[in-house]
Amino acid sequence: MLTVGAVVGTHPTLEVAALLEAAPTKDEFQTSEQHVANVKQFLATLPAQVQGGQLCVSPIADQKLFDYDADAQVLWANVEAASGTRIFRTAHGRITVRDVVSDEWDSVVSDRVMTNALGVSVDGLHATGKAASVGFTSEQMDAFHRKLPYHRFKSAYGSKAMSVLMDPNQARDVKPHAMLVFQYRLRSPYLAQGTDVHAAMMDSPGSFAIEKSVVLGDLIAVGIVDGRTGEVLAVTRNEADPAL
Repeated sequence: MLTVGAVVGTHPTLEVAALLEAAPTKDEFQTSEQHVANVKQFLATLPAQVQGGQLCVSPIADQKLFDYDADAQVLWANVEAASGTRIFRTAHGRITVRDVVSDEWDSVVSDRVMTNALGVSVDGLHATGKAASVGFTSEQMDAFHRKLPYHRFKSAYGSKAMSVLMDPNQARDVKPHAMLVFQYRLRSPYLAQGTDVHAAMMDSPGSFAIEKSVVLGDLIAVGIVDGRTGEVLAVTRNEADPAL
């Protein structure tokens, strides 16, 4: 459980996604009762921390997620900016998630030139790659964000944020290593895989196609952690957690 003073670690979401690729799917020749039994049997084979909601994921390190207010002696963490809305097609159909991206690999960025019917050309970029993330429902994250205060970060617009009291000397030491962690438990159908695609346009010539593996989860809590030691410095629990 994510609690202040505890020591936690995060996991490579890619490894959890690999475990969940074997999750049984229901076909037309299987009753709902049989499918439920197969899923229950599969979940029982997973590591205890995966079964028990003891998973923590952290977004790819970005110090822009943190601000320090020396006058108030408060370290702020941008919870809202740590996840983004993604819509893409999977074997389960079209899904929308607020995902926390923790793993990226095989990234390639290439130059391209776009030309319209009038012969006007613009330079652009095209990115491909693979990513693993934990995806929460938009409704769940929106409800969680509504309970957080606003803070105007130096590098962004006002966002919903968490904070922890910290004197300037401690903040100077901790801030470069601070991390946000999201504790979650699995939710059905557990894993969604597909490609997140954005097409380029003349006035926005950047495009991407990212192959995504999204572990589907229910949010339990969010914490601010010292990444060097794993010590939890602050926690906000999700009051709408189905298990509460």
